[in-house]
Amino acid sequence: MRLEARIYETIGPHPRLPRIISWEPETCCLTMGYLENGSLKEYIKENPKSVTPQLRQRCAKQATEGLKVLHSASVIHCDISPRNFLLDCDLHLRIADFGGASLSGSPPSAVAGTRFRYPVSDWDAPPSVEEDIFGLGSLIYFIMTGTYPYQEIPSDEVEKLYESHTFPSLAHLACGDIIQRCWSKQVNAAEVLTYFEALDEP
Repeated sequence: MRLEARIYETIGPHPRLPRIISWEPETCCLTMGYLENGSLKEYIKENPKSVTPQLRQRCAKQATEGLKVLHSASVIHCDISPRNFLLDCDLHLRIADFGGASLSGSPPSAVAGTRFRYPVSDWDAPPSVEEDIFGLGSLIYFIMTGTYPYQEIPSDEVEKLYESHTFPSLAHLACGDIIQRCWSKQVNAAEVLTYFEALDEP
């Protein structure tokens, strides 16, 4: 919790982060503003018919904005997942849960789930921004489809597929090109954000 509070202090208030109400270091109590619509994971699964293409695109863009803010502050999230993105009353997205993150190269205490990380070859290696970007690709895939990558396949098989650079088909999928570039670790958060900003242009 102390690391999480330090990250919020380092970045400061931002519309893509939860609002901090108070931090009490003596009791290690961090109080954040209530986000009425809960996690992105639950919202998309429980409201599939109300999640329009426009909302999906906005969520993907705002998730990228949040990640860019973290990376600009030398924070690597290390656990990109739909459960760690929260929606406010107006369905604007905020990235959360920095308890396992890496700040300025510090060792992380969390790792993303199999479908949101490239297979780890060296568990002692320091975390990298590219790992978050890979997770962002899987997050955007979830936002666009409502399912995890290879959701029907056991995790150990998914890891083998990822190791062979075999990913779910993106044919005819909205934002498929940027998802592929994230999975290939060819972009950074700023470049992904530029992609979504271009989609917003008339």
